[in-house]
Amino acid sequence: MRRFVRIMLAATLCTAIAVVGRATETTSFQGVYANATPDADVIAKAIDAAVSGMNFIKRPIARSRLTKTNTLYRRVEISQSTSEIRIRFDQGNPVAMPIDGSTVKWTRNDGEVFDVSASLQDAQLTQTFKAGDGQRVNHFSLSPDGATLTLQVTLSSPQLPEPVKYTLTFRRSQ
Repeated sequence: MRRFVRIMLAATLCTAIAVVGRATETTSFQGVYANATPDADVIAKAIDAAVSGMNFIKRPIARSRLTKTNTLYRRVEISQSTSEIRIRFDQGNPVAMPIDGSTVKWTRNDGEVFDVSASLQDAQLTQTFKAGDGQRVNHFSLSPDGATLTLQVTLSSPQLPEPVKYTLTFRRSQ
């Protein structure tokens, strides 16, 4: 009987450890992160590379619009519940999305409306914004120690000869 109790206790302990491990994995992005990108021109360089193949009339228009909507974020705040993830860049409107990949409407500070979705798979958090003229995909990944958040941004549009791609780095501050 004692052996049975020990086996059951060990099985219960293993199950509890597995559940806690999964809970930690799904909430590991939660926190506040401060920008640590060493090159402040990373976004401008990515925009210039993407619009370089455009003609001289469209290029300055595209560059201006992309520059206006792609600022260097100083702060990222991520919070999560069992059904929703919330991401806020600087003082912008927070983006609340179901964690299951469902699409919701979100309005940016300037009034533009987007279809937004999020998914969390294999320690990768992906956030997708879709509008009539293109989309932005944010891929978030965390360093093994949880101290560094990497954000890989890809902007694509039928109007662009190639996507805009850049990477930003953030350090956990809270």
